[in-house]
Amino acid sequence: MSNIEGDIQNRPKELWEFPNYSSLPDEPFQINLASAAGEFLANDIFDLDGVQPLESAVIKLSNEFFEGVPVVHLNPSKEAIDLYKARGDTFQMINVVVCCHSFERRNGKLYGLPYHVSLYPAQKKGIPASVSAEWINSVDMERVFDGRPQYIGYNPFSKAFGIYAVGGFPASKSICSDTVGFVYNTYFLASNYERSDVCDPGLCTSLLGDNRGIIGDYRKFRLSRYFKSFTKVVPIKIWGCDSPIELFLLQAMNQTGLNPKIQMLIYPDGSIFPSLQSMWEGGARTSRLSKTITEADFFFENERVAVFCDSVAHHTSAEDRAKDHAIDSKLEKIGIRSIRVSGKDIAESPVSCAAKIKEIMSH
Repeated sequence: MSNIEGDIQNRPKELWEFPNYSSLPDEPFQINLASAAGEFLANDIFDLDGVQPLESAVIKLSNEFFEGVPVVHLNPSKEAIDLYKARGDTFQMINVVVCCHSFERRNGKLYGLPYHVSLYPAQKKGIPASVSAEWINSVDMERVFDGRPQYIGYNPFSKAFGIYAVGGFPASKSICSDTVGFVYNTYFLASNYERSDVCDPGLCTSLLGDNRGIIGDYRKFRLSRYFKSFTKVVPIKIWGCDSPIELFLLQAMNQTGLNPKIQMLIYPDGSIFPSLQSMWEGGARTSRLSKTITEADFFFENERVAVFCDSVAHHTSAEDRAKDHAIDSKLEKIGIRSIRVSGKDIAESPVSCAAKIKEIMSH
């Protein structure tokens, strides 16, 4: 079993019998983020590369054009570097890290199935590290991903102690595949960017249409989540499971043939969204979050079943039980069944819990 410092503790023993649980597949695989978290979020994260955020001032410095539109490459131009130097910018290297709960073959290809996406900064001596404009100028941004970088022992539910590695894993190490943090993208956050000068990513903004309110919500999210400097070496969640018990149940459900959506927002009118990004794309403002019935840990769309992992800390008092009952009643009114599984039962046997869920859904 894994003994790396960043591993998730108290794993149910039966999970170790699952394929590729204590090691990665011995063949190439792709991470299918769009099917898990939605196309919008996948596109949004894909845009996070090079120096960020992209500013109008940098675009105007470009001497290269395509059909009359300025072209900005991953490697900043000399003029852009001079701008960063004049402003006194330093840059934090931030990795977009994806963790997978299982691996599955689809149409002859092997895919990693994500359960968590987070941002994590490069560090030095336990604090977020920064580099100079000169350093940025000396690095080939096009080759940041050479060697498939990843974190070994990346625990997204804690301080994410992890060993940053490039290339294959040491043959002598036994790891849990769900605590390998795959670096999905990398960007360098400028310290002195002008908030009012930040440009929107074209593809994602076009998906939002002409709704100025929603575009404003999207801009605020990007500034506060993607473009806020790190002060501590702690991962910032973008999407995914919130706790180990959710992960354990998800892994067991996958082995049982159940493939739910993760962390779904449910509203009184029956609308359901997997993320803020999908809400915006669907025409809903961020303020609508206050009107949700609940956020289900897992949701089966075809069966209209919501699954909740009820921890001891938040679901045992009389007040907690009354709140849960009220949520279940509201969901029932819009045709959604609730299944609640205790954290204690999941810790003892996630496989039995998954089998119970499958049995309930069959009736």
